[in-house]
Amino acid sequence: MKQKKEVLIFTDLDGSLLNNETFKFDEIKNFLLKCLNNGIKLIPTSSKTDLEIEQFINELNYKIPYISENGSSIHNLDILKPDISKEIILARPLPEIQKIFVENINTKLLSYCSLLSEMDIEKQTKILGLSKKKLEASMNRNYTFLISFNGGKEAIEQLNIACKKLGLAINQGGRVFSIGDNVNKSIAVKKTLNALSNYQEFKDVITIGIGDSPNDLEMLDYVDFPCVIKNKNNQNLLNRDKYTISTKEAPLGWMEVVKMVLEKIH
Repeated sequence: MKQKKEVLIFTDLDGSLLNNETFKFDEIKNFLLKCLNNGIKLIPTSSKTDLEIEQFINELNYKIPYISENGSSIHNLDILKPDISKEIILARPLPEIQKIFVENINTKLLSYCSLLSEMDIEKQTKILGLSKKKLEASMNRNYTFLISFNGGKEAIEQLNIACKKLGLAINQGGRVFSIGDNVNKSIAVKKTLNALSNYQEFKDVITIGIGDSPNDLEMLDYVDFPCVIKNKNNQNLLNRDKYTISTKEAPLGWMEVVKMVLEKIH
C-alpha cells in the first residue's frame, strides 16, 4: 500500500490566518484543530516575535513548530522529530543588526526613521494598534527592529538599496518597517524541510504556503501549493494562474484555500 504523504502548511499569520483588524481566528479554530488531528503539520511562518507566535499557539491550545521574525529563527521542530534541535537560528543578533544600520545608513535617510524601541508606550500603541500584553510581545525582539518611516516612495527605494548593500533585509508591513538580517521566510522554509528530510516520512512531502503580502511571495514561490488570502490592499498579488486565491478575507479565507488545496491533493 502506498504511504500517504505528509502535508505541511507554512502560513503567515496577520491578514492570512488571523483577521487583519481583530487578529482573531475563532471562526476557524475547530477547522484548524481538525486539520492538526488529521495529521496535517501547521508551521506559522511570520514576521511576528517568538512571544507573539506563542500567544497564538496558546490560544490554539496545540503545540506546533513555528518560524519567527521573517525567517530569523525556527522553533519546536523537536515536536515533529525529538532529535531535531529545539531552536535553529539563521540571523545575527539584534544589537549587531541595529549597529550596522545606525552606523552606516546616511544621515538624510536616518532622519526619516523613528525606532519604535526608542518611543514611549503610548506612541508604540498608537502606531501598532496593540493592547498592552500584545505590545510587549511585539517589542520583545531578538533579530529584527521596527521603524516608522516618514520618507516618500523614492526614499523607501533608497533605503531598500542601502540595506541590501549592508547585507540587511527590510520588510514593509502595514504599519511599520522591519529591519533584520539577510534572511527571509523562504530560506527558513527550505531549512525546515532540509532538517525534516533526514527522516523517512518527511523525505517526500506536500507543502502548502499561505500569505497575503509581498513579504510572503518568496515563500509562496518555494511551496507546491501557494495560496493568497485576498484583502483590500493586495489586489496586485491576485494572480490566478500562479496562486490559489480566496474570495474571503482572513480568517475564513484561510479555511477556504486550505479546503480547495486538500481537495486537489486527495
